[in-house]
Amino acid sequence: MGVLIQRVGASSPMMILRNLRLENLTVIKFMATTIAVGAMVAYGLSAFVPMHFDIKPLYLVGVAVGGVIFGVGFAVGGYCPGTCVVGAGEGRKDAFFTIAGGIIGALAFTLVFETVITPLVKMTDFGKVTVASALGVSPIATAMVLGVVFLFVVWKLPTDVTRKR
Repeated sequence: MGVLIQRVGASSPMMILRNLRLENLTVIKFMATTIAVGAMVAYGLSAFVPMHFDIKPLYLVGVAVGGVIFGVGFAVGGYCPGTCVVGAGEGRKDAFFTIAGGIIGALAFTLVFETVITPLVKMTDFGKVTVASALGVSPIATAMVLGVVFLFVVWKLPTDVTRKR
């Protein structure tokens, strides 16, 4: 996976910035392809091999707060967790600082979990909800349909949006 991340340029903060500005969709298309193929393969195999998918409960407030914290870290560092490891492997000093920030953030999360996070989680606990359970359809069928939709969107999206302007 690290080789693929490096190959598409996702270990470059400038490439990530261009994706966040919707100027170049390479990283977004790579992530969507990875999600689609991973879901289709995992759920497809689950039809033949017994598997257990550990679905996490839906905590809206907790997810929103976590999303804001992740987004701020993403914007400040220019990396997500996987791309900073690849950036560190390339010798990028800023990636090492991002990893250190992630470790400090994980420590802070652990220290405040019981007093801050647990009440946020309990505030809006909707249980283990999935798209398949909400629609009342097969998880395998859902993964296949959503995978095909993701792949179709990736195929149709331009990569370098600035060329189209």
